[in-house]
Amino acid sequence: MYRSESALTCRLLPKTNLDLRPVYSLLRCPENRNVLGTAFFYGVFLVVFCTTNPAHTLLTANALSKTFHTAAGPPTVAVRQVSLALEPGQIMGLVGASGSGKSTLLNLLAGLADADTGAVWLDGERVQGPSEVLVAGHPRIRLVHQEYQLMPNISVRENISYALRFFDKTYRDFRVDQLLRLSRLMPVQYHTPKQLSGGEKQRVAIARVVAEKPTDGRTTVLLLDEPFSHLDLPNRLIAQRMLLDLVHHDRVACLFVTHDATDALALAHTLGIMQQGRLVQLGPPQTVYQQPLTGYVAQLTGPANLLRASHLPLLGLATTQPDHARCCLRPEHIRLTDTGIAATVRTVFFKGSFSEVEVAVTPQVRVRVLTHRHDLQPGQPIHIQADEAALWWLKA
Repeated sequence: MYRSESALTCRLLPKTNLDLRPVYSLLRCPENRNVLGTAFFYGVFLVVFCTTNPAHTLLTANALSKTFHTAAGPPTVAVRQVSLALEPGQIMGLVGASGSGKSTLLNLLAGLADADTGAVWLDGERVQGPSEVLVAGHPRIRLVHQEYQLMPNISVRENISYALRFFDKTYRDFRVDQLLRLSRLMPVQYHTPKQLSGGEKQRVAIARVVAEKPTDGRTTVLLLDEPFSHLDLPNRLIAQRMLLDLVHHDRVACLFVTHDATDALALAHTLGIMQQGRLVQLGPPQTVYQQPLTGYVAQLTGPANLLRASHLPLLGLATTQPDHARCCLRPEHIRLTDTGIAATVRTVFFKGSFSEVEVAVTPQVRVRVLTHRHDLQPGQPIHIQADEAALWWLKA
């Protein structure tokens, strides 16, 4: 009735290293089979389900590094030991200042540049660099550059259709219509690129690179270089909605780089911060925002009051940290009160639905506060109260 242990292990648990020999020994005993048999097979089903269906990692980068050498001047290290993983149907946003290595990293991930060290893996297969292949790049990894690279003399519809030129016309028309709807481009489908706004060009570029699905049904990776940087607010919101719909509809894995954390905080499932070629923090957007590791991360992800421990008593906050220790206190965690710490309004920045107010507690200590009050004026005396529980101590 029962096959050999090795055969059963290979058939039921092909991807596990669990030692089930004690269970087999119990099952050999006839009086234990009735009781243990059912429990064993239900247990095996649970183990197989849990161990052979983990979250599928599509694209993996392991310790990527890239240095550029020039005849004049020292070498430039663009990417330093960067590791990350992308899953289907997920969006990762990488935020960094200009020159932090974002675009170079995209080229490494896309197989358009050779890494000095490390490797990129797609579904367990290494992505080869341009020095190893005749044509650089990978057919399942699509990179949209900032320049859009549209064909200028043909329509939006023809630009997208060109990526499907080797497919049957019926499918080609179906897929183009589908992408035009997802991209909100139906009204301008017969316009040429010179008749489009920047936001419309961006959407055409994205639709074109994802038009061709892999024939084996496997997932595509979409890489975007500063996709929202040149867009006004209405076009930015449309592009964001299109990207979310596309990722949900086609289950693509998406990574975009930007210098504006607002986009990444709003869209990304995972947020990374790059500084001088290093990925200094990676995690859920809420965690990166609320628990930044460094002052750089805190300031890059939003307004932040960076304070030394020695300044906290001036805000009515107690601490046992050494005087030189630094913490982050977001402006939304300081509120205006009728009583509290006396302060003076220095500057008011109107933001529409709220105001960001810089207040001086002493000539040396100033903090920013968010408020819905619109009656504040520079020089006006006020009182503030800070939330001690919201303090986050920085590592650097």
